[in-house]
Amino acid sequence: MRLQSKVAIISGGASGIGRETCQLFAREGAKIAVIDINEQHGLQTVELIQQEGGEAIFIRTDVSKEDDVIRMVDQVIEHYQRIDVLFNNATWYTIAAATDMPLADWQKTLDINLTGPFLCCKYVLPEMMKHGGSIINTSSVGGTSAFYKHPAYNAAKAGVNLLTKNLALDYGKHQVRVNCISPGIIETPLTQRDLQDPEKFNNLTERCFTGRIGKPSDIAYAALYLASDESTFVTGSNMMVDNGWTAR
Repeated sequence: MRLQSKVAIISGGASGIGRETCQLFAREGAKIAVIDINEQHGLQTVELIQQEGGEAIFIRTDVSKEDDVIRMVDQVIEHYQRIDVLFNNATWYTIAAATDMPLADWQKTLDINLTGPFLCCKYVLPEMMKHGGSIINTSSVGGTSAFYKHPAYNAAKAGVNLLTKNLALDYGKHQVRVNCISPGIIETPLTQRDLQDPEKFNNLTERCFTGRIGKPSDIAYAALYLASDESTFVTGSNMMVDNGWTAR
């Protein structure tokens, strides 16, 4: 029960890393606010938690929209009376070189991957400043290493890295810790299109030192450490959970 009685908001909680983290945090004693734009799958996450005896609510939220984020935070406070952990995990990307990328795709990538974490932090921080807390942002190895035809995603995740450091600096005096996790290639619904291509799959596994693709649980357990009181001396950090991708 490493998160006993803590209240955790987890974005992108309807599937993949987000769902895995929601379930793990609930097993460790946290009360969960599952937020996502996919209501059907978000409610399924809540049901899975409740079947295991955990406590969770779903709030449909587009993290790129300020009004949605404000409403979401208000509902979490109304339901649980506090916020201890925020895991900004929602993500989206498209594959196109800069000269071929529509401006709308560039903007959507930045809105979800960078503006979304900013808005959630902006409106959760006033609550956390009352008693402290932990914010975890999902970055990527793509925040430090370039991917072919991912200009918007690379730019957004690099922004997440420095946003994390800035917030850690500004709010540490309020006992709020802010860290990010940089996953390598993880098997999720979002990455299936790459992993189903044998050539791409082989190329990706060659970058992994132990020769395996990551699982959502690999990231969930890293987030659990950063959410728990075991990491109270860790802030402003970028945890690489990438099977050696960035060590090469």
